Amino acid sequence: MSNISCILYPPTLDFDYLVQRPQQIMKSFSQLGTTSYYINWPGPNMRRNKGIEQINPNFFLFNNVDPDPYLKEVNPVVYYTSAVHSDMINNYQPALVVFDSVDEPSGEFEGWKPYYEHAVKTADVVLATSQKLFNMAKALNANTYLIPNGCDYDYFSQASTRTLPVPQEMQNLPRPIIGYIGVLATWCDFVLIDQMARNFPHYSFVMIGPKYNISDLPQQPNLHWLGFKPYTELAYYTQMFDVGIIPFKLTSMVEAVNPIKMWEYMAVGMPVVTTALPEAKQYEGLIYYSNNYNEFFSNITRALADTSPERREQRMELAKRNSWRERAQQIINIIENHLAAKGIDRSRPMPELKATLGKASNRVGSYRIDLAPSRQLTISRGTSYKFRVGKTTAIIFGRKAGNKNATASRGTMIINSRVAFRYTTVRVRRSA
Repeated sequence: MSNISCILYPPTLDFDYLVQRPQQIMKSFSQLGTTSYYINWPGPNMRRNKGIEQINPNFFLFNNVDPDPYLKEVNPVVYYTSAVHSDMINNYQPALVVFDSVDEPSGEFEGWKPYYEHAVKTADVVLATSQKLFNMAKALNANTYLIPNGCDYDYFSQASTRTLPVPQEMQNLPRPIIGYIGVLATWCDFVLIDQMARNFPHYSFVMIGPKYNISDLPQQPNLHWLGFKPYTELAYYTQMFDVGIIPFKLTSMVEAVNPIKMWEYMAVGMPVVTTALPEAKQYEGLIYYSNNYNEFFSNITRALADTSPERREQRMELAKRNSWRERAQQIINIIENHLAAKGIDRSRPMPELKATLGKASNRVGSYRIDLAPSRQLTISRGTSYKFRVGKTTAIIFGRKAGNKNATASRGTMIINSRVAFRYTTVRVRRSA
């Protein structure tokens, strides 16, 4: 039995917006059997109701809910990525503190600099996503481990067959299609992107991602800025890419980046063209590494000619070996070893939250949603209301449900067909 009671991630990233390392790692922890609490303080794009959602048997989203009541008998492992949290994480009474150094505190992340050293020095374990970050942290904390980024291989490899639905924006674009997925920010080389579109006027360049700290984008007839797309739709777009690009400037911050999109592109099987990122150079045999603009442009041509099934398979195999599941297992092994060194065993049962949710129903796939006090529904024999589960509307009369996908009892709503749901509480008359 693992000596990890649960792993908690403090509020930093909206779970649904830009799916990055923390969301992927926490989800992978849960898939490996470790109870995981993701504290989610949603931004303006959030579509989730306030409350606690059970995403899978071991993964709980705390949407604007304080986890403290569920930690009274548990000392969690706190896994965090924002150095500014280095003091507040002690409020969780952690059994172990894991700081994941995901970006260098310079350039666009200069604001992290005053907190970085304290975060590294006070952590029981430090993870680093790149060799540069590893060297920086190792000088301050001996318990530093190199754990690069990865990819959701099972998800992105679906796109390798090009049999998924094709988004309307992609249906009539001339081929070849050169694509990018990721944030559009100051670390992107927009001069390079503009020149690339000019050099290849008959190619389509598709750029997917939201703007961050920039306003203007270069405009060319063959440059298509499609904006933010939900993570669940990315495979639909990447299946249409002939080449994936990483057009980053070379700054101190970027030199410490292990690009997630590098792994995601390879999971699809496509060739990858990148600027001179140190973390990409070690894969130069499979990735087209460019020292300057001219090399970048010539590498696009070389990548388009790279149609070898064997090389496609090699890229996919490399991505598979570098999946988030593999990364999460490495981290769990590190955590378990450090807990054991501290003499910490999992001596208590899982938190009350899991026990409560687990008792919702004996049927497989059934979960109970515990709403925050301000959003709780009181159900009694004399109360009738209407709510929607997916596309189905159910009318509840006391303890009877008009929908096989849901049952109700006093003070509790149990959803049998899906975990997350939206509802409205419109009173209706009881039929005669």
